Amino acid sequence: MCWWREGPLAKSTEIRLKISRSDEIVFEGATTLVQLKREAEELVEYLYRENSFPTGCYLLTGTGVVPPDSFTLQSGDDVEISIEGIGTLRNVVG
Repeated sequence: MCWWREGPLAKSTEIRLKISRSDEIVFEGATTLVQLKREAEELVEYLYRENSFPTGCYLLTGTGVVPPDSFTLQSGDDVEISIEGIGTLRNVVG
């Protein structure tokens, strides 16, 4: 089970990726935590196997949403990754 500081996240939790260019969406996709190849507990076990984190840590797995090979980010692209119940991370490509 995946955890957020507010508690567990359901496997149905949606992760959405949106890339905009000049105010037009050029890529958009979504997935859910159920698509993780390995359970979160297994990933955490590997993380802590050879490392210690006295004050905790973040384990990032990527979004699981990937644009096609023909897609290339451009300067000024607006990239948003949203996780239901957590919020949105937004970065502009420099």
